[in-house]
Amino acid sequence: MDVRREPLTLASGPYRLPGELWRPANRAAEEARLALVLCHGSTQKGMRHELIRHLASELARKWPVLTFDLPGFGRAPMLVIRGPGDYLYHEHLLAAARKARELTGLPVVLIGHSMGGRVSLQAAIRGQEEGLVIGVVTLAGLYDLPSDPEAMEALVADFASYVRVRFEVPMGEVARAIAESRPTLRAVEALKVPLLAVEAGREVYGFIRETRYELFRKARCPKTLVLLGRADHKFKDHHDKLVEIISGWLEHRTSVPS
Repeated sequence: MDVRREPLTLASGPYRLPGELWRPANRAAEEARLALVLCHGSTQKGMRHELIRHLASELARKWPVLTFDLPGFGRAPMLVIRGPGDYLYHEHLLAAARKARELTGLPVVLIGHSMGGRVSLQAAIRGQEEGLVIGVVTLAGLYDLPSDPEAMEALVADFASYVRVRFEVPMGEVARAIAESRPTLRAVEALKVPLLAVEAGREVYGFIRETRYELFRKARCPKTLVLLGRADHKFKDHHDKLVEIISGWLEHRTSVPS
């Protein structure tokens, strides 16, 4: 076996989130200069989503990889929303990045699919100041949230229709605060570490198609955009290509500060 997988529990605020650490089982474990944290998108499978598991199993041949379930997804506890930060999720990804560094002693690159990409961007602007996060990869995850409160509320309502969630504040209040703060745009503008954005040519979501290129233009960090013309939002039949793209970028674009 080239990879070993170990279960773990991630403490993040009031939550105890299930996770897994995938490690190279050969000399690559000694040679790794960074660790990876994978953040799933809006799927009830959580870290067991086919794309996340494939990326973890393949990338862990060279680098330690931590995967976990966000609150409300997979086997994680129900999400409780008391404010916009609970919907935005980035605190949990920061906790996962800190756990990865604790377990490996290495700086971290965040990799997120769909919603997980947006969460990764927001977590990175905090993590880069700590010297914790040294790169971000978004997979169909470079998109802006609506600035119109009504459109944002519709997005939150859709989210609540399939996530295990309880609102302790009005949904409209959460949506309005997010629409006014433009968190994804602010994150992209503040990002300093290298960014790899991999986008799907057959993207089904209009709000992603309509905002991804403008967001990429606004980024002032070292950045790379790859468009897989035949891929859909889930990158079906393109998982191995993603591994190739991410691996090449990690090997040639990121660097650990001396």
